[in-house]
Amino acid sequence: MPPIKGYSASIEAARQAFEAAQTAMPRDVGQAVTNAGWVFLRDPFDVQALVDHITMAAEDPDFVSKLHAAADKARQQQPLRGRPPKASQEMARSHVSADDNKIAATTT
Repeated sequence: MPPIKGYSASIEAARQAFEAAQTAMPRDVGQAVTNAGWVFLRDPFDVQALVDHITMAAEDPDFVSKLHAAADKARQQQPLRGRPPKASQEMARSHVSADDNKIAATTT
């Protein structure tokens, strides 16, 4: 997003981001169906029947939880992006202290 200047500009930028997010889901679904290469979908009637079937299945909490679990698994398998997480406290304690380090300068 471009830099925001002023309250009204921030409201407009948020509105545009919201509209972009709303239109992203249908595009993502359409792209996924296209990439799936389902040859059994012959025409718009087959597509509508598929949507109706998914709508009925989505009423079952077990179906939704399995769907979310599969999506979470796929999401977690993506390579991490950005800065790596900081080392834990246990890892920091396991480093060699100055008393144990023979190279460290000693003052007596």
